[in-house]
Order: sequence, then C-alpha cells, then structure tokens
Amino acid sequence: MSRWGQAGSLIEPRFAVCVTTMNRAEVLAACLARLAECDPPPACIVVSDDSADPAMRAANEAVVRAAGNGVYLAGPRRGVCANRNNAVRHCLKHSAGCTHVSFIDDDILVERDFFAAAGNRLAQIAPARRDKAILTGGASSGPHLHECRSLRLSFACYFEEGEEPQCVNLHASVFPLALFAGSGWDENIFFGTEDAELALRALRQGYTIELEPALRSRDTMPGSGVLNGDSGRTGLSRYQLSCEAARLYIGVKRYWIIEPSLMRCAAFLTVYFCHLTVFLAKRRALSQLGPIVRLSKVWRVGTAG
Repeated sequence: MSRWGQAGSLIEPRFAVCVTTMNRAEVLAACLARLAECDPPPACIVVSDDSADPAMRAANEAVVRAAGNGVYLAGPRRGVCANRNNAVRHCLKHSAGCTHVSFIDDDILVERDFFAAAGNRLAQIAPARRDKAILTGGASSGPHLHECRSLRLSFACYFEEGEEPQCVNLHASVFPLALFAGSGWDENIFFGTEDAELALRALRQGYTIELEPALRSRDTMPGSGVLNGDSGRTGLSRYQLSCEAARLYIGVKRYWIIEPSLMRCAAFLTVYFCHLTVFLAKRRALSQLGPIVRLSKVWRVGTAG
C-alpha cells in the first residue's frame, strides 16, 4: 500500500535500519551511537548478530540494550544475506509505520543528516516514481570516498561506470521497504556483490536507482572484515574466494533467470572461467577452482529471489 498522500503530497517517510554485526561489540556501539545522533533518527533499528560465541552474542546484546535505540536478534549464521534477511523480516513484521530501510554493517558511520537528506530527496521525486525509488549515495571508503558515481554491472559482472545507475553503494542507500516483502536478499550468496544481484532484480521489477550525493557514510575499518584473512597456502583470502564464487552465481542467475538468454549465459561462463583461470594461475592457486565452484552454489540459481 502506498505511503504517499493524495495528488502526490508527501507523508513523512519513516526509516528503518538493519545493522549486521559479528564479533565486534565496541565497533557496534559506535555505529549505534552515531545512529542515535542522526536528525531525524531512524524510526526502527534492528541488529542481527551472526557471532557464534555465546559470550560475544551476550556482549553485543548488552551493547544494543545499553544504546536503547534498537532491537537485538540472534543471527542465522548462514552468511551476510541470511543475516540481513533476518533483520528486514523483523522490520516487515514489527515496524508497520516504516516506509524505507537501509542496510549497514557494524563498522559503518552514517552522516548525521543521512535521513534528512533521504527525506528531502524523496520529496523531490515525481509522485508516480516515489514508491519504487531506491536512493544511493557515494562510496563509504577508498580513494573516491563520497563520490557519487553511476555504476553498472558489466557483461562479466564486474562493476564499471555507466550512463544510468544500475548498482548501489550499499552502505549509503535507502530502499523502499516494500521491495523486501516479496523476496529479500538471495541467501545462496554467502558474501560478495550481493547488492548488485538485488539491484538487477529490483530494476526488472520496475524500481529505479536515484543518485543522491547527500547520502554519505564512512567505513571505519576498510579492508579489515572477518573474511579478509589469508586462507592458507593458496594465498587467497576468504573474501576473494567468496567474491569469485558470488560472481559466478550472479552471472548465471542474471542470464538464466533475471535477463534470460541461453547464448549470453554460455558466453558469460566462457569469459568467467577464462578470467578465473588466469586470476588463479597468477597466484599459483589453480587448486581453488573446484572450491570456488562449490562455494558458488551455482546449481541453486532458481531456488531464491
């Protein structure tokens, strides 16, 4: 049901935030403190915790309770997509007044005017497009911090600049909550460019992606995620392995399900395995080809999202 008034008049949007966390209580505390400083603050904050250690879960729950501005959930421990779905399902069931949702990791600090900027931009969008407008800002880390660029997914499923935005900068984005009522994050993707797969599906459902430079956030721990440790003798991190597996899965799903074309799917697979073989050969890690394919769960592309 539309959250907008008659003749396109704006009913004040209400924002939910889904925070995914794992093993970082102090970092989570800073994230929640910043959300409390926002003007206006989000109407709902849900923290989903994928920590395995019961003591760490207790510490994170204590952080949420002390912050006083969120709901704590024990996460499913099946990857970041399942963790986000755990949080957004709670929003859909228990936050009836919310119209939009953002997804951030525990090491992200949003700017204090983040939700004010989102509300202002929504008011400027034509009434017919508001309910299906996804807002995205600039990068949260790296040499192009806060630069708001129009990104798309290349044929080989790499990010590149394009004329119209077809991808989001996830930690500086605002989605209509209704997008997640039908299908959420694809839980077959453990980690890696999962936001690009979500954007592909959203665009096919008639959603648009709108650039908004005023939506800004900052990654306080770039490159130090829990998957960035070396995976042993291969010389590859779990992050690298997960991203390559996700690229295989997303490419096949794109050309088999989302934008079906048997010829393009076959061409993608040819390009993908050529690129991957060169990538692994340079790192003397050809033995990881099989594990990457298994990690991708590519045979399950028709079972989610």
